[in-house]
Amino acid sequence: MPTAEFYISSTKYSLQERMTRRGKVYDVVFRIVTLDGYEKQKKLSGFSSKTLAKQGYTDFITQRCELVKNNPIKKKDPNKQELLVGDLIREYLATLSNQNKASSVYGKQKIFKKFVLPYFEKTKAKDLTKEVLYRWQDSLWQTRNPRTGTFYTHKYLSNIRAFFFTFLGWCESRYGIRNSLSEVVKPKSRAPKTKMQIWTREDFEKFITVVNDPMYHAFFTLLFFTGRRKGEVLALTPTDIKPTSIVFDKSVTRKTFDGTTFAVTSTKAEKVQETPVCRIIQEELKVYKGESPFFFGGEKPIADNTLRRAFRSYCEKAGMQPIRIHDLRHSFVSMLIHLGANFMVVAELIGDTVEQVIKTYGHFYESDKRKVIDKII
Repeated sequence: MPTAEFYISSTKYSLQERMTRRGKVYDVVFRIVTLDGYEKQKKLSGFSSKTLAKQGYTDFITQRCELVKNNPIKKKDPNKQELLVGDLIREYLATLSNQNKASSVYGKQKIFKKFVLPYFEKTKAKDLTKEVLYRWQDSLWQTRNPRTGTFYTHKYLSNIRAFFFTFLGWCESRYGIRNSLSEVVKPKSRAPKTKMQIWTREDFEKFITVVNDPMYHAFFTLLFFTGRRKGEVLALTPTDIKPTSIVFDKSVTRKTFDGTTFAVTSTKAEKVQETPVCRIIQEELKVYKGESPFFFGGEKPIADNTLRRAFRSYCEKAGMQPIRIHDLRHSFVSMLIHLGANFMVVAELIGDTVEQVIKTYGHFYESDKRKVIDKII
């Protein structure tokens, strides 16, 4: 055996699966000790199968490592003691770029820039103690939206905290820096949950009768009778439209790094689906033939602000209290459940996971409990 480059005291490893533009790949993660005693995490990346990943790990430890019972020298890495939060966040975001959609990385970058870096840019990561993180959290929960002057919602603040927690977990895994946020209790929500707004079929018919623009008429009809996300409908092209179905395999995002006004990405759930559509949509698309390259908008998708203004204007014209455009998705799910659809069918039709459908819409099934119990005789 050649001279060892590393020590290992355990043959334990973990396999991590991730998606890339080339498809699914596997990484192997395990602990090594350098010959001068510094313990580190090692990752072998980009294997096309679990078998190849395991073989890559076996080759590495047999050819380059010496198995010992304990770390023979055991030193603290002096570099780790000086790592700054700002530098680590930038490194963390760079690693995410190969594993996450650009829009997802964009959102995380924006959160860190606004709510974390102003506090901890020059702070040593090892100094993020429980007490320091409590002070940050207390300050965060007192932050007001500069645009509205109101406090941020508990859900939004919880998301910020979750992003930071995941980052600190990454620091712990990669550099052995303790994630003290795990010891910090998250504040409880004091505000009642906002009731989900939905329209009935009758509500939508009242609304759509005043929509006199064929493009908007077709767009809002598709949203209500497919339950798909706005970005997925905006990304449609003429080739996606079939006689009795629609192919949903992409989405439009406004979160871009290159300064462009939009980008076309995969769907949120990373699904490619040819979804059957009802006769109402089939008839609608006989009237509205669509544009190209984008079925709704032509050269580029309809701008979000333009859509919101149009939707609100038509709501006022119909004499209806405006809801969010996204609430048309909730309305479709409510209609499906009323018609007796189960979680799996709902998830398939709206392009979501069963787990998320249960989490988001489980309360819609409350009335079914009594119906089922009443059938027991």
